[in-house]
Amino acid sequence: MSEAILLEALRTSSAAARILEYDFDFLPATPARKSNLFQLRAGSGYELVATDASGGEFALCDAGALPTRPMLYASSEGQAGVIAVNLKSGLSTIIDLPYWQDCLKFSGSGQLAEMRRVAPLAESDLLADRPQIESSREAVRAIFGLSPLSDPIRELHAALTGLSALYPVSGPDGWQFAPLFGKFTAESNAEWRQRLKPQR
Repeated sequence: MSEAILLEALRTSSAAARILEYDFDFLPATPARKSNLFQLRAGSGYELVATDASGGEFALCDAGALPTRPMLYASSEGQAGVIAVNLKSGLSTIIDLPYWQDCLKFSGSGQLAEMRRVAPLAESDLLADRPQIESSREAVRAIFGLSPLSDPIRELHAALTGLSALYPVSGPDGWQFAPLFGKFTAESNAEWRQRLKPQR
């Protein structure tokens, strides 16, 4: 499915919109809407794709020399970065890893290995809170013709480390946004720390 067709489906499927908003914190934005939250450097355009419940925004940036338009996320708390090489990969990442922000927050300043430790802990929490998540994943993938990524953690990490520097983000006042990677580790979460303790 081309980017244009995928974007149209994203904006017109009410069934997908309901699932994406409730289970994946991803609310498709209306066409031609511009952000009041962030701006890219002069000459760099973007197309707003979605928002989340906290006020964060997802956008497709102009490709420039890249083969596809990368997906950027800007949080309402002043953090931003490229989370996927294109719209398809971005949607797949969000569906595969609804807790992708936790994988970044507890990444130990961007360590891939730490993100891999966090993912199963966050998945366990998600399943306990929303046992229907797998059926929601399957439903949305069917609507958009997507398949699970072979390694969504690596793709997320690679996009952030490889592409974010090409798209510096600032607020309307010119203040530079910080990276999405957090300094916390899995042990910073008290419940996860308890579960990670060796069993005697």
